[in-house]
Amino acid sequence: MVIMLKIGISGVRGVVGPSMTPVLVMDFASAFGAFVDRRPILLARDTRVHSPMLRAACVSALLSSGCDVFDLGICPTPILQKAVRNRKAGGGISITAGHNDIQWNALTFIGPEGAYLNPFQGQEVLDFYHLGKFEKAATDDLGRLSFATEAEDVEPYFHDLAAHLDIEAVRAARFKVVIDACAGAGAPYLARFAETLGFDLIPINDEPNGFFPHDPEPRPRTAAQSVSVVKAIGADAGFLLNSDVGRVSLISETGEALSEEFTFPLVADAYLIRHCGPVITNYSTSRMIEDVARVRRCPLIRTKVGQSHILLALGQEEGVLAGEGSGGVAVAAFQPAFDGFITMGLILETMARTGKRLSALIGELPRYHIVKEKIYCPPARIHSVVAEVRKIFPGRKFDTGDGVRSEDKHGWVQVRTSGTEPMIRIIAEDLSKERARAKADEILQAVEAMMR
Repeated sequence: MVIMLKIGISGVRGVVGPSMTPVLVMDFASAFGAFVDRRPILLARDTRVHSPMLRAACVSALLSSGCDVFDLGICPTPILQKAVRNRKAGGGISITAGHNDIQWNALTFIGPEGAYLNPFQGQEVLDFYHLGKFEKAATDDLGRLSFATEAEDVEPYFHDLAAHLDIEAVRAARFKVVIDACAGAGAPYLARFAETLGFDLIPINDEPNGFFPHDPEPRPRTAAQSVSVVKAIGADAGFLLNSDVGRVSLISETGEALSEEFTFPLVADAYLIRHCGPVITNYSTSRMIEDVARVRRCPLIRTKVGQSHILLALGQEEGVLAGEGSGGVAVAAFQPAFDGFITMGLILETMARTGKRLSALIGELPRYHIVKEKIYCPPARIHSVVAEVRKIFPGRKFDTGDGVRSEDKHGWVQVRTSGTEPMIRIIAEDLSKERARAKADEILQAVEAMMR
């Protein structure tokens, strides 16, 4: 049996039972407790049926390490991240596997700045974990468990959100908006979000019951139900969320389910007019963001895939905006985090200020065709297989900033290891749909041949 487990700088994730066990969770929580040096830790979880079990393991380990724990219960990761900063806590742990399916779960570690751990902080936690010798507090020094209140952590978040948006313009537009929370951590907070911005909410899958009605990765193939509702009621926009509100994909008022690649460029196109500055993205994100940044005369900086790498660059480069083609967007002035609420808010704000429909705003963006494939690869072989791609195509020039990536005047193709699963990801983009498909198929067939 293959053990599905991924250990990285931002935490650990795996299939619960075979690989993600309570013992493993306690060890990683103990390592994080050592990293924060017994300072208070905030804890939140999504709605997966096994999240309460992992939460219990986390609490036990953290209290025994001498850390006070403030439990936010079912709570989106962006709200947890803002609360860590507001409380000046030592850090936070979000128990969620985000876009992975229901079998998976994860511990995502949040630093005292409210951001994912950077590579240096993440390595320090891993050093504590691999050392395996965790100091345990004496009886008088054990941590204390407290339960956070809405007034302390949720209200400040939405108050700050309102301060960063033109809510009067959104309220005046009287939008009708469909939001599919996928029965995740965002479900209990949709009404509060709608109240803050003053739009008419039509929630879908807003019962946080722990069973996802579809794959929790926001993208067109998971949007069928929401598309039907948007069309039926004549909504102005539709949004799909992942299980912790870190990613968003869009549905226009015409019922078009848009690729998650459109989210970041759409936000950037309007935001950079008023807040010009460096834009951070990864090597796997559509050229749309390059075109938008060029038009707005803002420098674009690419990093490896993953919030940790992107948000580290956001701080180092004094960036104003960061995001990925997954539908994750971070606004530096709000918080260093992929945040679905501010993302949706900025899109509605742009619609309200310009008076344009969502389809019209999308129509102003350049159109590329992108193909995304993935293939399972045993962890022991995954890096060598990616490296072999360069040898199979010796005539091509490859960028090795993240896996291997080759560009031409029409588009690009990339092969890289997944940061969240034992998979090789193949992404191809081109002005032509046929060429994008051909580029992806060529690499996919080569990788499959190597795997035989």
